[in-house]
Amino acid sequence: MYRIVLLNGRHQDCTHHLDATLLVSHWPVLRKMPGRGMHAVWEKRFQRVRPAAAA
Repeated sequence: MYRIVLLNGRHQDCTHHLDATLLVSHWPVLRKMPGRGMHAVWEKRFQRVRPAAAA
């Protein structure tokens, strides 16, 4: 469900359906999701999901 919301959801969908703690804890798997540059966009916007080496 997180992949669907991250790839296709609007701001309202993200704020309603995603939990920040779960998103951060599952980010290592979610960042491999399809979508050209999607993980880069999220990591640029949200520092908490950046890999440790990049933070």
